[in-house]
Amino acid sequence: MVDNMADFSTFHRMLIDFFADDDEDRMFQFREIQRSDEAMVLKNTKRESVPNVTNYIDNVINVMRLPQHVDDFQYHYRVSRHLFDIILGELYDSLLRKGKGTHETVTPDKQLLVGLCYLANNQSMREVAHIFDLSKSTVHKIVLDVCGALGQIGDRVIRWPSMERQREIARNVEQVCHIPGVVGFIDGTHIRLSFALGHDNDFYNRKGFPSIQLQIVVDDQMMITNVYTGWPGCTHDARVLRNSSLFQRAEAGELFLQNHHIFGDSAYPLRNWLITPFKNFGHLTPQQKRFNQRLSSVRVTVERAFGHLKGRFRRLREVPLHNAEEICKLIYAACILHNFCIVHEEDVEEYIQADENIHPNHDQNIFQNGHDGVVRRLQLVNLP
Repeated sequence: MVDNMADFSTFHRMLIDFFADDDEDRMFQFREIQRSDEAMVLKNTKRESVPNVTNYIDNVINVMRLPQHVDDFQYHYRVSRHLFDIILGELYDSLLRKGKGTHETVTPDKQLLVGLCYLANNQSMREVAHIFDLSKSTVHKIVLDVCGALGQIGDRVIRWPSMERQREIARNVEQVCHIPGVVGFIDGTHIRLSFALGHDNDFYNRKGFPSIQLQIVVDDQMMITNVYTGWPGCTHDARVLRNSSLFQRAEAGELFLQNHHIFGDSAYPLRNWLITPFKNFGHLTPQQKRFNQRLSSVRVTVERAFGHLKGRFRRLREVPLHNAEEICKLIYAACILHNFCIVHEEDVEEYIQADENIHPNHDQNIFQNGHDGVVRRLQLVNLP
């Protein structure tokens, strides 16, 4: 094909020389023909390689180990080099590949870099592939593999607090809001999707964009202790809760110490283990107003957790994946990474940003309050 292109060029140069003494219009026509034919040959010629970034890890990542560049790593990958090494140690065996295919030879550290790059930024898989000199399909598989490897250690990283830990959390929270027995805070947020999966209108929430629900419970330190995701954006928060294992186990008395509970907002039903504020129709007593203020002062912890989750792992601001299972796997992986950052005190405050998608449906509770929950709240509101 290259020889043919050379023949075209030689032929056109001969014609241009032949008409060199003729009028300029004729010469211009032949030059245009030459450019058109050369472009056609190039278009039909299969390239041996595609321009790409090479040796990114050697030329950039390894340089970020130097003291003067160590902050650059965290700036781009949203975790410190130290925490990266800790996470790599946890995932190394799961990411170790022994095959001979193109993606099978990618080392565990490079896989984790690819996964973090995708989770930490809003770059497309095509852009990540360009940086790491990989194909887009390989990046897609690596991202899912990294999320899957994180999911395998999820039960060790996201755990419901033990009885002793519940007592500790309750003591810490009571010092702030003067309400006893609080062991966590529950809320939901919407993970924006680039498009509704399967063109299903159920994924559109009341703000008009497609999303998937994410429900979490956090402790007083913003550690996620329970996560549940996967319901379409139109689903009421209370319905998400009632379909979760958290609800089933709490109703069965398996999760909470006696007289201990979590705080939620008015979208959730009152239970003896889930306390919500009084609805304000303009007739609240001073004690009820004070109770609402106290509850709100500490429940903000879960909103801050969402702000950190989406502020650090920016892919959660909008997920362009097509498969619901893959999206849930990615969300769960980000929640696990969130807890790693909390445990290792990874500049948490620096990444907290306001989450505008916590209450896009502006829901009020649609389920009947439990009698025991009503009684429990009355006991709490009358405390000094």
